[in-house]
Amino acid sequence: MALALLVKAVLVTLTLIEFGAAPDPLTALGQAWDQWDARHYLYLATHGYGAVGDARNLIAFFPLYPALISAGSALGLPARTSALLISNVAGVVAALLLYEVARVDGHEKAAWRAAAFFTVFPTAYFLLVGYTEALFCALTFGSVLAARRQRWRWAGLLGGLAATSRLTGLALLPFLTIELVAARRTLRSLWQLIVPPLLVTLGFVTYLLTNLLVLGDPLAFVAVQRDHWAHSLAAPWRGLAGAVNGITWRVPWEKLTVGGGEIAGGIAAYLATALSWLRLRPADAAYATVITVMVTFLPFWLSIPRYLLGMYPLFLLAGRINRRWLYLPLVALSFVALVVFGLAFGRGYWAF
Repeated sequence: MALALLVKAVLVTLTLIEFGAAPDPLTALGQAWDQWDARHYLYLATHGYGAVGDARNLIAFFPLYPALISAGSALGLPARTSALLISNVAGVVAALLLYEVARVDGHEKAAWRAAAFFTVFPTAYFLLVGYTEALFCALTFGSVLAARRQRWRWAGLLGGLAATSRLTGLALLPFLTIELVAARRTLRSLWQLIVPPLLVTLGFVTYLLTNLLVLGDPLAFVAVQRDHWAHSLAAPWRGLAGAVNGITWRVPWEKLTVGGGEIAGGIAAYLATALSWLRLRPADAAYATVITVMVTFLPFWLSIPRYLLGMYPLFLLAGRINRRWLYLPLVALSFVALVVFGLAFGRGYWAF
């Protein structure tokens, strides 16, 4: 917790130094971090989904996070403050839960290394800003920990909430199924086998019902994702080729992010998946596989380094690096990238 809070304090301090603290620090942070998707979540929290115009395209965003922002606003908090509060609290909770997940199968030091790497990951500034990453990670890591401790109803409930916050929450379906099959001899009833995956499915069904109520089609998001957000099923080498090609023609900053950053993120996803099958539980490997497919089987690779925050097997593997000469430079380089990308994000540059 101390490390997670320290990293937040450093990022907040550097942001305030860079952008100033007027009229007050909280407003200044909100203005600096109110970039890209954060604006969309604030719009949904204050206006709801729309069926026409640009508002129609926001159906691509899942409902849980804006609903929680609205709940905070109902209690008297400004929407932006509510969004930042949710993300920052959830980010710390996610780090603690990841630590506990890593402790189940590893040593105390390995668990600490896993959680430490998570807090200084190059895109960990998304655990502070008004995005769903912190909330999704907290819910997902909580579901994984509950499954590890065979608290199946909690695993299903938290997994269902994760599936109401991001599409990648569906990766918990194969994870929970494999964990349940492995623990089948300890289950007291058939319901324990059925309920957790069912709850995850119901979480996603909530999103489908949102599509149905707003646009009259439970699968409306598929067309919106394809036509407006360039997300559709495609061979992974197509997205990789686009990222490689982008290095040749994009402006310098986007050569680093939309080009090199996405390539590095894709390689990290596939490497983590392969190592998960060799070093971790089958359920962890299945989760990593589904996440990798979801974020790379696209015609245009975008935001992969951000999506990696939710791939907990990556951090479990990093925690098992017990050679200081390898782990410490990795953490140091990651922290430098975190500061650079975090400040660039506040400037309005695309940073995943």
